[in-house]
Order: sequence, then C-alpha cells, then structure tokens
Amino acid sequence: MSERLFSVVVVEDEKLIAKNIAKNIELVNENFKVISIESNGEDALSFIKQHTPNVIFTDIQMPVMDGIELIKQISEYNNYIKCVVLSGHDDFAYAQSAIEYGVFAYLLKPVNLEELTGILKRLELNFFSSHEMFTSTQKLPSLSSDEIASLIKKYIESNYQKPIDLNIIADNFAFSPSYLTKIFVKHTNITPSKYILNYRINIAKQLLGDFSLTINMVANMVGYTDPFHFSKSFKQVTGSSPASYRERLNTNKK
Repeated sequence: MSERLFSVVVVEDEKLIAKNIAKNIELVNENFKVISIESNGEDALSFIKQHTPNVIFTDIQMPVMDGIELIKQISEYNNYIKCVVLSGHDDFAYAQSAIEYGVFAYLLKPVNLEELTGILKRLELNFFSSHEMFTSTQKLPSLSSDEIASLIKKYIESNYQKPIDLNIIADNFAFSPSYLTKIFVKHTNITPSKYILNYRINIAKQLLGDFSLTINMVANMVGYTDPFHFSKSFKQVTGSSPASYRERLNTNKK
C-alpha cells in the first residue's frame, strides 16, 4: 500500500465508536492515517498542538472540553487544520453553531460509509488544490481524470494573479503538457490555456467596474505584467479594449 499522506485525529468519548470511525477512515481512503484517538477535547488539543494533524473528526458532547470549544481553539491556533463534526440527530443544531469556526463538514452518527467516503474525497481534493501541496515534491495520489481536471481548475483559480501557463501547470502536476491538456479538454471542453485567459478576463471585467483602479493596475491584478498584452487578450475575449469596456460601464452608470 502507498504511503498515507494525511494525518487524522479522532476525538470521541465512546471508545467503540471512536475505534470504528478510525478503522473506516483508513478503510475507505488509503491516503488518510489516524494517528491518535482522544476521548475529550482537552487531551485532543494537547496532542494536536504537538503533532499538527491535517484533519480532526470530533464529537460534540464530551467531558472536560466539548467539541465546539475544541474547534474554536483549533481555529485560533491553526486555521489550516480541517475539522469534521461528528454529530447525532439530537445535537445536530448545536453542532452547526460551530460554523463560525470554519467547520469543513458535518457527519451524522452512526457514520454512513458512503458519506464518510465523500467527505474524505472532498478533503483530499481540498488539500491537493492548495498552493502548498501543488508546490511540494509529493506526487498526486491515484485520482480519476475528472478529479485531476477539477484540481487544474482550482489551481488556475488560486494562481491566476501569478505568471502561469500550460508548462508551469504541467510541471506542478508532474504530467506532460499534452496529457494534461487532453484530460482538461475531455472534462471541460476547453484547453487549460483558454481557461486561464477566460478566467483572468472575467475577473478583469469585474475589476474595471472599480473606477479607482487604473487599467494598468487591473492588468497587474489579473497576472499581466505587460499592459499591451493585457489589452490584446481582453479584446480577444470581449471584442473591445479595456478602455472601451470601462467607458461603456461608466455610460451605463449615468
């Protein structure tokens, strides 16, 4: 089996439930490893601060420190750790009060394997779409071509302000440019280069509505260091120059 990439802490005061959840996490997704099972929020927080796991699965009703307080403290300590709330039907409304602390997902007990699988897959995509994972030397796990296409889109949407092109994206994914393009076109009906162009220009159109920004500032904000190149790209997509587009916006406001 390949090395597991993401560490998990399960926080649940019912030992059998905790062990079952831990077992199922590793069963349904080989990229997650449970590194500890804790029975209350206080012990969990101490362990988390020492080991900084990627994910916490936590119950709500627990002795010493409940799950809401644990999630609150984690959010103040490290907002990169993803928290999944384990909740029974009776305390689900209470569990939702943790939404202000950026809870990633809610999982009703008894845990349904299909729901657990979906949450872990979402976590996996979230981690691999982050800049830290893309620029690391880690290899992507075995994902479907559709999931890879989704990751490429997320990467573009997170990095459009930087100098990116097909070769840079291909290097980050450890694919050849031709293979990456083939995957992307199959699932989006557009090339990565065209997606970058359209995404940048759509953002630029929104920014041009802010008349406190110069056109050169807008160009820089969407990843163009050359104003002429920006103007040419903008006209290619919209049929008009940035100045003409802004003039129409200004006329429509009056």
